[in-house]
Amino acid sequence: MNLFDRFILTIYSFALIVLSCVMIAVTSGWFSQDLFRPYMEQILSGTNIAYLIVAIIFLIVSLRFFFSSFRFKKSKEDRSIRQRSDLGEINITIQTIQTIAERAARRVKGVRDLRSGIKLLESGTMITMHVSVDGETPFPELTHNLQHDVKDQVETITGLLISEVKIVVTEVAQQENYAARKRVE
Repeated sequence: MNLFDRFILTIYSFALIVLSCVMIAVTSGWFSQDLFRPYMEQILSGTNIAYLIVAIIFLIVSLRFFFSSFRFKKSKEDRSIRQRSDLGEINITIQTIQTIAERAARRVKGVRDLRSGIKLLESGTMITMHVSVDGETPFPELTHNLQHDVKDQVETITGLLISEVKIVVTEVAQQENYAARKRVE
């Protein structure tokens, strides 16, 4: 939901809260019905244009929220890239691309831990890799190999155009953790 919709929903909700409180107060006898009788007579007589405008605004806002409730956003797992082939349509999910990219990245010497994100652009697909490295492999060599291997592997397997592989080095793994992992591997 965008900022404008949230703002309108807040005002709309506040107005409905006030209207509900007034209706509860009047129907439960906390206020005299005679207090609101002139307003009701004006509304029912149709002589006051301000009530009509408020009613139309409430109707429009209600319809907007009603119909927007039927628009479901796909989850990240459900999003996919569609391709056409001679034999029909091919859908490749974002999760599949992410798995292929992460598998390729884990094979690069010096990568210890990672997570990835996929962004669909008009110019192609952008893959962002957040990696933890061992600290022994020079960053320029490691990041070049990582970008190259991930791009090649994803393009080869999926046939998609990868426009960019963005690497973010998040940390250098601790030596004791690295030594323990090396013995386990």
